[in-house]
Amino acid sequence: MRILYDRRRRIFGHDERSISTYAFGLDSFLLQPEKSEDTYPFPISAPTGGIIPLIGILADKDRANRYRGNFELFRALQGMIQDAGGICFVFSPVDIEGNTVAGIVYSDTLSRWVTCHFPLPNVIYNRIPTPAGEQNEAFRRLTSWCQNHKIPFFNPHFFNKWDIYRLLREREELRPHLPVTEQIQDPTHLKTFLMQHKQIYIKHSLSSKGKGIRKVEVHDDGRVSCRSIKKMEHFSSAERLAHAYPEWFQEKDWIVQEAIQCRSLNGHRYDYRVLVLTSGDEFNVTGIGVRMSQRQEVTTHVPSGGTIISLEDVAQGDTKQILSSIMKICGETLTDSLGFIGEFSVDIAPRKEEGFVLFEINSKPMIFDESEIETTRRKKLVDTFFSLASSRPQRRD
Repeated sequence: MRILYDRRRRIFGHDERSISTYAFGLDSFLLQPEKSEDTYPFPISAPTGGIIPLIGILADKDRANRYRGNFELFRALQGMIQDAGGICFVFSPVDIEGNTVAGIVYSDTLSRWVTCHFPLPNVIYNRIPTPAGEQNEAFRRLTSWCQNHKIPFFNPHFFNKWDIYRLLREREELRPHLPVTEQIQDPTHLKTFLMQHKQIYIKHSLSSKGKGIRKVEVHDDGRVSCRSIKKMEHFSSAERLAHAYPEWFQEKDWIVQEAIQCRSLNGHRYDYRVLVLTSGDEFNVTGIGVRMSQRQEVTTHVPSGGTIISLEDVAQGDTKQILSSIMKICGETLTDSLGFIGEFSVDIAPRKEEGFVLFEINSKPMIFDESEIETTRRKKLVDTFFSLASSRPQRRD
């Protein structure tokens, strides 16, 4: 069947003659439309139970009012959702107009994104691409709007590394996996932490993809080396290092973390990127990728020079089982404090001796380079969207 959007009247309809009415979105319905030549057609598979779920993908807009986000992912999800009997659209926090949401959806007929006006979605999938996009009044209004309408909000916000560390520390089972982490207070605090641990990482609490991270090491003679993704710096003392980076002390946004010795392969450190999704009842590992440092030893992120290796090259017999257990505890801990968490990824590495060290948890996983992991991820996302959409019945008053 086809969903038809009447551009002139700004309403949706359907062309399935055997059924006159479909439930559409949270509190709306699709009727057979009056004849109109000015429509956008969207083919979908036959919906289940006379209900067509509507999924909103939350993105952001730049200063030129253009949408920002991963449009390859958005298009792929739209195709899978239509194949499953629903439809999705992309919108931003400023696109809400009462009980109507302006947004864009890809038209295969026109081979471009087109603007439509939608009723309330059944589910909202938060894919705002930067933390800054969530730190404004429009986003706060959106979250309140979702709460008022009881719309499931898939992933609440970007994770703050310091907040997540403190949260995970509350779980006794996770403490052995967490490196000592503190919020930078002042140059004296930084020096004390460095002298205690000898090798440390310095990170911004809201950074991602290895941006801004530095590995700092103090030598026996007091000299300090500071490695970033792009360069190596040397300082005569910890005081001189602190003087070179005053931004670390201006706001409470930077953390220091002990650098724990982890296993390596061919002289390069590696870690696991574990993708976790909820099935509604529990958290399950969807895939495990492995990243190894190559050009530098600060981070294993591929855009920063890391490389992809096979899990079979480094995993031991019980690796998957242990990681699965850790991930379930992480998911439960996050959900208990932050609300519904639909997906997350974890950077975790095997210690040099035994056990694992959990570096950080990411609330909006990047696209996995391993196609089998990414394909499974998208299928499970769509399953979860539809499950959430069916969990709240429509009003029929």
